Amino acid sequence: MAANLLGLAAQQEAIFQLTIDPDRAMEPFRYLVCRGVQGNSVVLACRGPNHDCCKVWEKQEFPFRFLLQTHADKFPRLHKFQGRITEIHSDLKTITVAMPASITVLEQRRNIRLKLHRRHLPGLSLWGVAKSKGDSQSRLVEQQLLLDLPDAVDEMQALLKNVSAGGMRLALPRPLFLEQEQWLEKGCRLLARLTFPGQEPDQEHAYEFIGKVSNTRVPDDAEARPEVGVQFLSSLGKGLQAHWRDVRADGCLELLKLLQSYQLEYYRDLKKNLIMREGSACNCAVAAGAKARGKRL
Repeated sequence: MAANLLGLAAQQEAIFQLTIDPDRAMEPFRYLVCRGVQGNSVVLACRGPNHDCCKVWEKQEFPFRFLLQTHADKFPRLHKFQGRITEIHSDLKTITVAMPASITVLEQRRNIRLKLHRRHLPGLSLWGVAKSKGDSQSRLVEQQLLLDLPDAVDEMQALLKNVSAGGMRLALPRPLFLEQEQWLEKGCRLLARLTFPGQEPDQEHAYEFIGKVSNTRVPDDAEARPEVGVQFLSSLGKGLQAHWRDVRADGCLELLKLLQSYQLEYYRDLKKNLIMREGSACNCAVAAGAKARGKRL
């Protein structure tokens, strides 16, 4: 199974992310392209200049992730495995990794958590809501506007940690969190409106959710932002006869499709940028060689 997936990765020239040390401030990752499967190993090569591999990595195990499109009509899915580097090649750009025992598919349909690029950041309005006591229908009778950022990309960049078809993670300014803490405790209900930009200036993708606070994390560092995890419970449909739909099991299908299109766009951008960087490095090397030959003449 692993050999088949890695063989397909070689055909697609899939980009692999090698995690050197997630706690490193500078360059915790290396990005490599799959060159092929040879026997019981896979060969990966660094893309871009000034990103050599270190000989000390030889015989060590590291986590690897890669996106792979296993079906032509479906989006790429994120895979991961723990791999042992068996050889650092003499060019310090190419490595051989032992065939892993297994490869895990990370992204199930409702769990695609995406860190959005600036151009895709949505507007966000968020209300805290409270249920009426003794009401069998649990009608929402009290609301509190917690934040309203319909067009504040700079703030959204810091606020929205990630989003998925089933929820989102927010990093709130500490004064705001402390002021509204009673509405943000675990289990509290929220009403959220997310408005994503469309391809045209007057186009947008709007979604409304009833959610609940699934967890909160308040760092000891007074300068750090508290984080709030939100699970989407219900999504409001579109049209004149729109109604609330339960999305706890699989998330919101419409939002899922939008996020998958973003994910594919980011993947293609990454491949394009790495190829351009590699081409630039090759051109520089050729120019340097020509210059050196000219001096010798």
